Amino acid sequence: MLDVDRIIETHADITAGLPGNRGLGHLTRAGVLLLCAAWELYVEEVLVESVEKIIERAGSPDDLPQSVKLAISDYIRKSKHQLKPLAMAGNGWETIYKEIALEWVTALNTPKKHNIDSGFNAIVGISDLSDCWSLGPEVVNTFVGVRGDVAHRGADIGNIRIGQLRDTYKPNICTCASEMDNRLTNFIREIFRDHPLAWNRRNLDD
Repeated sequence: MLDVDRIIETHADITAGLPGNRGLGHLTRAGVLLLCAAWELYVEEVLVESVEKIIERAGSPDDLPQSVKLAISDYIRKSKHQLKPLAMAGNGWETIYKEIALEWVTALNTPKKHNIDSGFNAIVGISDLSDCWSLGPEVVNTFVGVRGDVAHRGADIGNIRIGQLRDTYKPNICTCASEMDNRLTNFIREIFRDHPLAWNRRNLDD
């Protein structure tokens, strides 16, 4: 996120606050790419962190949400290694659970509503996570779509105004990240009621 802020600052320094197109589209396009990279990294890290917090609190696989149990069972059933079920012995389920999370993180390349909801439902056990976004899912879907256009078409997509990056995209994504973080914190506390908050609430700038 710091890189995005620096791009915004650089744009302001070059234009000196004067309006008009000064051929700085490469800066705003780069800002979109970096902002989406920060969003994707946040999604990946908070899923892995959620799994780690659940493992800390779960005494056995029986304590896991139902959808997580099914995900682990399905993962083992589909494994090409015949001895994979033996990996569940003792605390082996923790390793398997982390494997599933890391495989999802590796495969994620489009952090839109559907992918986020399906991944967190299967791996963390929370359904419709995107419902916590007060701005609505289209805020994320549209922004990630713009990232895709920039990545595949470059300057051909036309001008992205600095105001869109500074005043719309960045604050909107930060809001969604903060709300998602808070929802996950509360979800984990609801599952394990005798434990404190899973982590301190935060936003994407932390």
